[in-house]
Parts: sequence; structure tokens; C-alpha cells
Amino acid sequence: MRILLEQIMDIAVLAGEIMLTNGAETSRVEETMFHIARALGAVKAESFVIPTGVFLTVTDCEGRTSTVMRRIHDRTINLDRIAKVNELSRRLTDRRMDYDAAYAHLERIARERTGFSLVPSMLASGVVGGTAALLLNAGLPESAAAFGTALVVRYIAHVVSRLHGVRFTFEFFGGVTAALVGTQIQHFWPQVSSDIVVVGGVMPLVPGVAITNAIRDVIAGDLLSGLSRGLEAALTSVAISMGVMIILAVSRC
Repeated sequence: MRILLEQIMDIAVLAGEIMLTNGAETSRVEETMFHIARALGAVKAESFVIPTGVFLTVTDCEGRTSTVMRRIHDRTINLDRIAKVNELSRRLTDRRMDYDAAYAHLERIARERTGFSLVPSMLASGVVGGTAALLLNAGLPESAAAFGTALVVRYIAHVVSRLHGVRFTFEFFGGVTAALVGTQIQHFWPQVSSDIVVVGGVMPLVPGVAITNAIRDVIAGDLLSGLSRGLEAALTSVAISMGVMIILAVSRC
């Protein structure tokens, strides 16, 4: 069955949108869009991706060329979705899946529920916070306090994000929450180091994936994407730091 130019562009751009929205690096998104377009019959395909949009130009066997752009407004981290789109791309390239099945599968991936429920996310954040405290040579009291602080920070971040606030808001309030809990714990439990508790509490908010992708983009030569991702990660870090510093400054006055 001959695939129309519009169909090739629809499925390739949808795949790129899903991957970019869920935290894939620029080079991976561009390669996936290119391979999907070629696997479906495109003679030539050129893709260009930045953190806020995907661009694709496709030429079919009749010499017709078309360009499409898709704006990306919200981004998150979901490596499971990225892996699923990568696998779909491989199956298309190997001719193990046709257009209709691939497009239907992509739509299912796009509609999947994002992330985990609140309780597992809180527990995972607690483990991250407690482990970070252990890496700082903390004892059992500090690790337990960091575990509990990270739990509370994740809950506050969940509540703030559901209110659809300004970007970087939940990172700021996460830093505020970690500093508040850390200072209050030390007030009632003087032998516990508030610094370790605060560091463990904010650790789940650290933009590790964004920093990694920024470095990978720069190394791959995608300077625009790398710099923009790096700036986003820096602003996230600043928001967390501001929340912590405000509370610590007030508590020590």
C-alpha cells in the first residue's frame, strides 16, 4: 500500500513530539523522525528539533516536498515512552509493522497516563533523599529525616503542579519545603544536621536528566538545543536554591 506524503509526515512528527515531550535528547528525536519517514517511503527527509518544537521536511517519490512544524509546550521525563517509540521505529524500519498499526500504536502511547501515581512517586523520592544523605556520610537519624523530607517535598510539588502555576514554581516551593522541614527537625532534634536533611530533601528536584541531555546535545553539535536545555536546568537550580536560601536566611535572623 502506497503511503501518502501527508501520512508520512503525520506519523513522523507525532513520534518526534512524543519523544521530545518526554525528555529525549535532540539527536535521538531527529534520527527517529528520519528513520520513520524513510521506512514509509520518503525519498528525502530532513528533521530539525529544538526543545520547544519539531520541524520536518519530506520529499516523496513523485518529487513533492512538504514541511510541517509542531510546537511543544510542556515537557516531562518518561523514559518508558521514549523506549516504546524507539522500538516502533525499529519495527517500521525492519518492515515488521505497517503504517496503520504503527500510527494506532503511537496514538496509544501519546494517550498513556503520564508517570506514576502519587504514593510510588513519594516513596521513590524518599529513597533518593535518604540515599543522598547516606552518600554524605549521614547517620541513620539524618537519613531517616532526609527520607521524610523528600516525601513531603514530592507531595508539595505534586500539589503545586496541579495548580498549573508558573514554570519553576514547584521547584521553588520544593526548596522552601525542604528548608522548612530541615530547620524544624533540627529545632526539635538538635543532633540532626539540617544541611544534610535539606540536601536530601531537594535531591529529587535536581534536573539531572536535563543536565545530561544538555551535555549530550552540545557534544553532538546541537548547540542551540544544548544551550537552551542547559539554561532551563540552571533556572531550575536557581529556583530551588532561592527557596532554600530564603528560609535559611529568615530562620537565622
